[in-house]
Amino acid sequence: MAMGVAGRGGYHHGDLRQAMIDAAEAVLAEKGVDGFTLRECARRAGVSPAAPAHHFGNLVGLLTAVATLGFDELSDAMETAVAEAVSSGGDRLAAIADAYLATALARPGRFRVVFGRLGLKRGDDALMRAGLRAFGILVRETKLALGRQMTDDPLTRLPSSYSEDADLGAILFVWSLTHGFSTMLIDGQLGSFETLPGGRERLLKLYSQQLVQLLVSAVRQRRSDVGA
Repeated sequence: MAMGVAGRGGYHHGDLRQAMIDAAEAVLAEKGVDGFTLRECARRAGVSPAAPAHHFGNLVGLLTAVATLGFDELSDAMETAVAEAVSSGGDRLAAIADAYLATALARPGRFRVVFGRLGLKRGDDALMRAGLRAFGILVRETKLALGRQMTDDPLTRLPSSYSEDADLGAILFVWSLTHGFSTMLIDGQLGSFETLPGGRERLLKLYSQQLVQLLVSAVRQRRSDVGA
């Protein structure tokens, strides 16, 4: 059971907001988004279904808080991967792709909330900041891989501001390949390959590495083509 969820003794530690988030994480991990309800989260936190209204308002508010954490976790993982790549001499773009995949597989329920079709408060300030940071890291690393010099902070720019950016195709390519493979894995669309000897571990070891190498190679080729 997640930390902070009171269990049989009921909610008791004075932080209802965190208790509800912890309960939400537990429900997502066990039942996925299809089994996610505010009532079930409240039950696990040991409070009445009406109690969370003060912090979240409704189910959408709770999901928004979970999605914000998801973006923050993704950003932190990518930044840590970049720092490790810099320290070891590894490829930064490959590092964030690996971190993206690892984050998705570690918490598939949360990942589906972040990028799924469930209702979120899209105008929520914290959610917007967290989302911009995650997208900005991807933009920054793609542009650095292309040899670009950046004069502004991509971690605070709206995605729509890149509509006329010459590198938008490369940015979308990096995101699409990384996100697509992650989603296919957590949605079970590669299940037939996971039944082969070695299972998912072998699949990831062999083919995620190949995909990342293809991604990096394609970005490097674009850099060469445009004479960067």
